[in-house]
Amino acid sequence: MKRHGFFLMLLAAAISMQFFSCKSAPAEKIDSVYVMVYDQDSSARMELSVFAGGKKIGQTDIYGRLCFPFDSEKETEVRIEKPGYETVSKKVFLKPGTVLYFKIGSGTYYAKQAEKLLDENKTSAALKMIDAALKIEKREDYLFLREVILRRL
Repeated sequence: MKRHGFFLMLLAAAISMQFFSCKSAPAEKIDSVYVMVYDQDSSARMELSVFAGGKKIGQTDIYGRLCFPFDSEKETEVRIEKPGYETVSKKVFLKPGTVLYFKIGSGTYYAKQAEKLLDENKTSAALKMIDAALKIEKREDYLFLREVILRRL
């Protein structure tokens, strides 16, 4: 008898959870802006600082996303930064529900592309890639690779 009572109690709990979790009310007002940041290989980038109008509004999560409250409409600059990555920005008209996508490159990405292009004997393109890496960060290995590329030109 105790088993049946326990089973009925579990069944009642499951039904009530289903009843209260399913809402037929209209969707809530969207009052946020969504930012999604990916690298050149389309992988989500986490812990990138996001700025709107010069003010830091947060950092991306492990999925490369950030949601921040925004209930007005205005034009502003949104900027993404992180050491080791290029800084990207765009001037946008923000309003609630806006979704912004950013693609960001790292120094490591551009250096690897430079090596690949050098292996393919595309030295001019390799030079452009290593220069992009050096713009992001001045590293000894990047400077060395640049010298190797220059010697092949």
